[in-house]
Amino acid sequence: MKKNLLVGATAFLALLSCGEDRDEDNAQQTTISQKITGTWTIINKESNGMNISASLPCQNLGSFVFNSDQQLYKNYNSVVNNNCLTETDNYTYSVDENSKKITTKNAQNDVLIYVVSKLSDNELVLVNTEGSDTTKYTLSK
Repeated sequence: MKKNLLVGATAFLALLSCGEDRDEDNAQQTTISQKITGTWTIINKESNGMNISASLPCQNLGSFVFNSDQQLYKNYNSVVNNNCLTETDNYTYSVDENSKKITTKNAQNDVLIYVVSKLSDNELVLVNTEGSDTTKYTLSK
């Protein structure tokens, strides 16, 4: 009798431990929209496969600032009279989570579409293709 009770209790405990309520199943995935929010520094820019380097005295090529209210500020650094100047373009943006695309639009209704080819907590790679021109940005947070 004790042996049957022990076997029954063991089987019951085994069934309880095999439930579907696992932490990794219940963990909510972070969306692209959530992950891109913040300031990303352009660490590498390629135009049609050719590397575009920052010119001294600029330390980098600029940054992309994605705000949670769907505002994007693209800051571009350029050298004028041996000074590093930053110009800013303002856009609104939307993210298509399924196709991994970010669509931006400025006040003149110019639209740019970026494909998110890589995204981690500290690295973002965006690719924009317009006609035969492809620009690839590697950004760091």
